[in-house]
Amino acid sequence: MLQLRLRPSALSSVQQHIHAGKRFYDSTVEKFVAQPTEALSLQQMLEFGRAALYDNTKILESARIVQRELPKRLARRLMDLQFLPYIVVTNPHIKRVYDAYYHTFDTIIQQPLVQTHTENEHFTVLLKRLVDEHAPMLDALAAGLRECSRKPFVGQKLHLDNFLDNMLHSRISRRVIAEQHINLANRRPGFIGVICTDLNIREAIDFAVQRTKQACTETYGVTTEVLLSGDISATIPYIPTHLDYMLHELLKNAMRAVVERHHGHMSLHKLLPPVHVRICAAAQDITLRVSDQGGGIADESLDEVWRYGYTTIADEPSVGASGAANSWAEMAGTTTPAGGRYRMGGLGFGLPLSRLYARYFGGDLQLVSMPGYGADAYLNLKRLEGEWQEHHVEEQSESLLSDAVGHYP
Repeated sequence: MLQLRLRPSALSSVQQHIHAGKRFYDSTVEKFVAQPTEALSLQQMLEFGRAALYDNTKILESARIVQRELPKRLARRLMDLQFLPYIVVTNPHIKRVYDAYYHTFDTIIQQPLVQTHTENEHFTVLLKRLVDEHAPMLDALAAGLRECSRKPFVGQKLHLDNFLDNMLHSRISRRVIAEQHINLANRRPGFIGVICTDLNIREAIDFAVQRTKQACTETYGVTTEVLLSGDISATIPYIPTHLDYMLHELLKNAMRAVVERHHGHMSLHKLLPPVHVRICAAAQDITLRVSDQGGGIADESLDEVWRYGYTTIADEPSVGASGAANSWAEMAGTTTPAGGRYRMGGLGFGLPLSRLYARYFGGDLQLVSMPGYGADAYLNLKRLEGEWQEHHVEEQSESLLSDAVGHYP
């Protein structure tokens, strides 16, 4: 009788294909997609946080909400990924994202429902690890998008902005849910979970300015000053990391535009024109205006800056087949000879993602360009007390299949 013997490496490959097949035909994801998600509200987050100061059972209830909500939201993104055209799904970076999402989905649904504080401690450690593991997924998503869009003929037919909006909005939502629970028991002064209840806008701007000036100096050898005016004592309840990301991106764009437009015309007696940031506080919101004299944005490019992957940085290095770059800087093509820490460019995710952060909490981000002179960015932040509730985009979009790829002639 003929016996087929496989080498260990071949056997491992066969086992991987069998496992992948079982996972593909597993209907668990579809079952979670069919379940409605609960819209996240700030009021709920704050009430849980305040109540947890006096009632530890609220922390257990928060853990169970995380266990209930994260799998449903991950399942929707897994389904969206399955709907993508074949050329995108098979990209190694996109596959990496899918595998990471499925691993997290499967890991959470396997956990027993948290009933005790000891179980919550173990669950929180696991949750923190999963959140950290997802940090590089933006890199992988961006690398996959770039590689697919550069494919001859097929790339120009891909329309992935709606898909990326859903993916990144859901990512913000999941991280807020997870990080709120992780930080709920920390009881830091001035914080309820991950929300700073009285975030000082001037301090947030100063922090972002210092980081961005260092990036500018390391990239160009010079930097420009930032002048702050307006309601400099304004505060707002907000998530500091979200505001920092948006400020950093806006300041990077402004400083880069100024340096690239004026640096070659500088003299010993002429300084780079400063970037102006004005804080405008109102009863329901705060608006930050970031103004530069960087030459503005051409009319034909004004809509393009909101597209994922649009960048004015040339000569971006390719990402090897071994995996996505380890950081945005490596993929941006802006590594300095000294190998500094901060960079001034990215892969074109900065502005659209910043607008997504602003809109997630009911605010907005708008650009007004004055070609030949400069540009103003208006970042509107809603005060998060009371009425705000998460915009419900977690429902899996049945139109993604038709949206993701254009019609071929």
